[in-house]
Amino acid sequence: MKTFLTLLKREYWENKTSLQWVPLIIGGIAVFGVFLGVFVFSTSNVQINGVGSHDLTSLFKLYDVSVDTRVKEIGVQMGMYSGIFSFGFVLAIVGFFYCLGALYDDRKDRSILFWKSMPISDTMTVVSKVVTAMLLAPLFFWIILQVTTLAIMMLATIFAWVSDASAWSNIWQPSNLFVISFYQLQAFYVATLWAAPIIGYLLLVSSWTKKVPFLVATVPVVLVIIAESIVTNTAHVATYIGERFVMIWAAYITPVASIAGDFSDVIESDAADFIKEDWIPLSFGKHLMDMDLWLGIVVGAVFVVGAIMIRRYRDEAL
Repeated sequence: MKTFLTLLKREYWENKTSLQWVPLIIGGIAVFGVFLGVFVFSTSNVQINGVGSHDLTSLFKLYDVSVDTRVKEIGVQMGMYSGIFSFGFVLAIVGFFYCLGALYDDRKDRSILFWKSMPISDTMTVVSKVVTAMLLAPLFFWIILQVTTLAIMMLATIFAWVSDASAWSNIWQPSNLFVISFYQLQAFYVATLWAAPIIGYLLLVSSWTKKVPFLVATVPVVLVIIAESIVTNTAHVATYIGERFVMIWAAYITPVASIAGDFSDVIESDAADFIKEDWIPLSFGKHLMDMDLWLGIVVGAVFVVGAIMIRRYRDEAL
């Protein structure tokens, strides 16, 4: 167990930039953007939906008297949850390149010779890469997303205080903070489960390729799609890949459906009908009961086993 934890620490230190600093930069940009927005609000008049111009001290009072409490609640909760989309997009990019380099880089810099001289199995090494990609990376991004959310809420609190408004009733109380945070954590991990076959495939390529892993991973897939369309006039491979990405996106918007469903009574009738008919059935439980999810995990596991076999028996030289 200690050996495995050491391997995880190794993954963290070798990929500290992508696991820690990249999401911190994204969060910093978001906080800075909100800070600029507050600064603009505080130094100029604000035009709100044709109601007229209002200075800083009347802005929250305007919301207090003109916006229904339930509408305010859904606006705050949707705004809080929406931060996951930028973090999820960046996590996908980070995860893609991490998996491509996970087993390739230590052959490229010859550090594999050192690690193979240690009492560490190839299985343990590859599994540590899988755990980093599927458990640790989403956790790091989620933690930094929560820090970002709290920083933005503190800025909003200061804005409310200066505006002579109640930060509790306008920001903190309607935020449903802990539920939204838990939604985001669930979304990260369910999306990662849908990405399991992609993660496994990238690790397989990383363990096998001798150069340019990006091209080795992408070009054959494109060629297979083209060949299938020409030879059989079908698109099964493209459809499978497309459906996988659609379900990853569906995992991220599942909490949006839950939040909107809670407030369907205050949403316009057409939108409320759409939510009740199309979105409400979308839940994390239904994701986990989807056979395609588990088949994808099995496919990903097969790819991971292949990566272990290749790493174990192939020549270490590039």
